[in-house]
Amino acid sequence: MQAAARAGRFGEASAIAAAWESAALRGHGPGSPEAVHWIEVQADIAWLSRDPYRSCELWLRACDARLALPGGADDPAFTEALDRAHHQWSRVSDAARAERLAQHLLALRHRAPGHRPGAVANIEQRLARLRAGATGPAAR
Repeated sequence: MQAAARAGRFGEASAIAAAWESAALRGHGPGSPEAVHWIEVQADIAWLSRDPYRSCELWLRACDARLALPGGADDPAFTEALDRAHHQWSRVSDAARAERLAQHLLALRHRAPGHRPGAVANIEQRLARLRAGATGPAAR
């Protein structure tokens, strides 16, 4: 998997990580720390491949799974995953795609603001800018 990612074969690396996630699901169950780990690996691979939308999507999925684990929103691993999702979301340049992720990200940020002061306001402000841009003169 690492060799594939280093060689730029991100699809192959992601497929390997997804196979490991499937094995973790079978062996340890959905929402297990082992399964969540492989979701996070896939998120990192998406980041390496410069796909912030997919990376954010996977980090949000990891957040949802981590909420069900002991510690929930108070677990530092949850906060780290949420911060990474937020970071990747801030890199999504397509307004429609960013908006699709925003409500999920906002809901999680309301539960756990994380290490970023003003994280909720940051999402709301960027979302307002994206919406204004999508309905402005250039979009007509």
